[in-house]
Amino acid sequence: MSETPTPNEETDPTAEALAEALGAEHAAVYGFEFVGGAAGDEGRRERGSTAAVEHKALRDALRDAAVERDLEAPPALASYPIPEGRGGEDVDTFAAELEGATMEAYLWLTSSTDIDLRITAARALQEATLRSLDWGAASDPFPGFERP
Repeated sequence: MSETPTPNEETDPTAEALAEALGAEHAAVYGFEFVGGAAGDEGRRERGSTAAVEHKALRDALRDAAVERDLEAPPALASYPIPEGRGGEDVDTFAAELEGATMEAYLWLTSSTDIDLRITAARALQEATLRSLDWGAASDPFPGFERP
């Protein structure tokens, strides 16, 4: 017979969702630093550098939120996948995928019971959606949801 957890035993998905969003931001910072330094044209390099700065601010805000809540903030990995090509289409696809990954993570964080984190996640989801469109992603009526 399974036991129903008491309210004290139930876990809030906030810690896991916050860790997921922070991990996505670590990858986005790494990826956009790559784009800012290696893209084949100056316009994409500038857009990549700007996106890296924006993602660094989000990463730092999430790390601070984790510390404030006594949650473990996962560290960045030593490296993340990057595209083989440096041309326009390769870079655009890579950047749009980075934004898509952050959108998925932030969508999950919007379900947090923590109101401040929900607001942060909703704003970040909106910003990531707009950046993904700038990189050529298709418009989606439900940004952040995985496509079948």
